[in-house]
Amino acid sequence: MELNNLKIQQNYKKILEDIEKYSPYPEKVKILFVSKYFNVEEHKALIEMGYDYFGENRAQLYRDKLNEFSGEKYKNIKWDFIGRLQKNKIKYIINSVNLIHSIDSYELLEEINKKAIENNRIINGLIEINVSKEESKTGVYIEDFKKNSEKYFSMSNVKIIGFMTMAPFEASEAEINSYFSNMRDLKEEYQKKYDYITTLSMGMSNDYVEALKNGTTIIRIGSKLFK
Repeated sequence: MELNNLKIQQNYKKILEDIEKYSPYPEKVKILFVSKYFNVEEHKALIEMGYDYFGENRAQLYRDKLNEFSGEKYKNIKWDFIGRLQKNKIKYIINSVNLIHSIDSYELLEEINKKAIENNRIINGLIEINVSKEESKTGVYIEDFKKNSEKYFSMSNVKIIGFMTMAPFEASEAEINSYFSNMRDLKEEYQKKYDYITTLSMGMSNDYVEALKNGTTIIRIGSKLFK
């Protein structure tokens, strides 16, 4: 992919303007570059442009990219993991990940905690909520999470700082708004119990405006930046 610096800057500026326009607290919102489509050279070009917050969705590619970007020059780059995480792939990300967005079961959370203990790390994580109950998506249903929520906050080495979700791609604006408002309510409910819950990761290139209106703090942007 040929990266057009000017076009990326223009698109990034437009997203920043939307954050100011639609978010109730624009100063809290971060733009996460979904960088799974970029090879090492393209990724280097993005970093040279000044961007420093990326999300990868495959553990081995995550590992390979970090091997390439391990020097002093790249020490300020933040890497989140946003894809489905298999238990046997946790080892590839555990030593460097900034935030895991996709903790989609209690069993996965337990395994991440185990690996975090082995590597002497405290990991920040988000519980992935299947807000629309799509069978094709992973994640915990809101009502199931609420039944056993205390256990998700009981890990010694994984700190749950919020929630992540994805709306169905074909959902209407009204449906998306309903799903995202449910997530906002969930975050606000648990923020009263755990004051370190600060993060809501929702909204992608096609629906980030609705997410902003409903208080997201991380929007995961891919194609919107490059078209």
